[in-house]
Amino acid sequence: MQTQGQKVINFTTGGVIGKLILFSVPIIISELLQNLYNSVDSIVVGRFVSDAALAAVSVCTPIVQLMVGFFNGMSIGNTVVTAKAFGSGDEEATARAVRYAFSFSVALGVVVSVLGILLAPVFLDLTGCNEEIYGEAITYLRIYLAGLMFTVIYNAGTGILRAIGDSRTPLYILAFTSVLNIGLDVLFVAVFHWGTAGVGIATILAQGLSMLLVAAVLKSRIKSPCIAMKETWKYGRKTVLSSVSIGFSAGLQNALISFSNIFVWSYINRFPTGVAAGIGAANKVDRFVVLPCKSLAMTTTTFVSQNLGARNYERARKGFWYGFGLCAAVTLPLTALVYAFAPEAVGLFSQDAAVIAAGAGMTRYLSRLYILLVIRDVLLGYLRGYGRSRMPMILSLIGMVGIRQIFLAVATARSSSLDIIYASFPIGWGAAMVLLLIYAGIVVKKMWRDAEAEGDAPPGEAQAV
Repeated sequence: MQTQGQKVINFTTGGVIGKLILFSVPIIISELLQNLYNSVDSIVVGRFVSDAALAAVSVCTPIVQLMVGFFNGMSIGNTVVTAKAFGSGDEEATARAVRYAFSFSVALGVVVSVLGILLAPVFLDLTGCNEEIYGEAITYLRIYLAGLMFTVIYNAGTGILRAIGDSRTPLYILAFTSVLNIGLDVLFVAVFHWGTAGVGIATILAQGLSMLLVAAVLKSRIKSPCIAMKETWKYGRKTVLSSVSIGFSAGLQNALISFSNIFVWSYINRFPTGVAAGIGAANKVDRFVVLPCKSLAMTTTTFVSQNLGARNYERARKGFWYGFGLCAAVTLPLTALVYAFAPEAVGLFSQDAAVIAAGAGMTRYLSRLYILLVIRDVLLGYLRGYGRSRMPMILSLIGMVGIRQIFLAVATARSSSLDIIYASFPIGWGAAMVLLLIYAGIVVKKMWRDAEAEGDAPPGEAQAV
């Protein structure tokens, strides 16, 4: 594994806070840029097409998040496996882990695009999408899902790079392709007048280039092709299965939460199109607010995994407090800023008064309760670093899916207030947070004892190779 002269970060030695910040900032900026893909789509169609087009793109968002979220979660397994190999100092084992993980992501990416195209109408029907926006929504969704393989492969590649301590290269790639995506969005919609199809095509072209660039970087790092299907099938199945065992729980959790959001949209679509567009815009703002926390949770996973690989158990166990402190320090001031400028933030997507009223109302409601999300996400990142993913997934789903859906079903039967939709989000966060805190309080000491007893084998339900 080539490391000389590269900006990689090894969490197993030296100071902690400075390294966490240096490692996290590129991830945060990368997540910010990645969020721009779908958000710019919404801004462009909202400004240059219509509020109905904005609603059409918005109703597709939880479907896209379902697919992307599942495979982003799956990539956590690749990160854990590769980070442990890197932490052990075995360069050949690290190179093998990179080849196996990336090859598997390519196969997976092709499958998900095919499934996405076939299932697009089914997913859209579940949202209760009305006839006014259905045509534009299905066009955008099919184009987006056709290119989803590029996103899956790119995200797997960036997870692998971060596992070996390089969080800057994904940022540089994403910065370039995000600018390209914005330019193509405006060209295809404002100049060529391709509508929602135009923003979909622009997005997959930019994502395809991202995939090619990250593959080239990985090839240069391991000094060999990063796609090795025969080798992966013959020798890498154990590593792939270990990665899947860790990542599947995180992926399934992300997917089912997004699936739950699809059903939330069946409640949202009972309101006028302007309200639906406003909530869609608020969801875009929400994603920008929470992305630092999600990025720092990823950093916590890498920090814990590398230190377990190096047998630095005392250092690994402090990962939660480092992650929580940084996440709270970034997220809480950001929520205050968004609360103050909620109408202006939503106004980027549309100037319609009904859209702004609904979107700003939701943004301000959620801003008061983001601390629940901070604790939940850092706990998840910490537990995954220890290989604990199955039970946290189950508990998160109970809170984010089960309890939230029960609340919506009961509350909307009694009232048609828009506040019920707003409240369903923090209720899900809070329920999941409480369950995870109880679980962590019960198992965390056992986790530490297991780590120390098992040497460099990871504790938990899955053994990374």
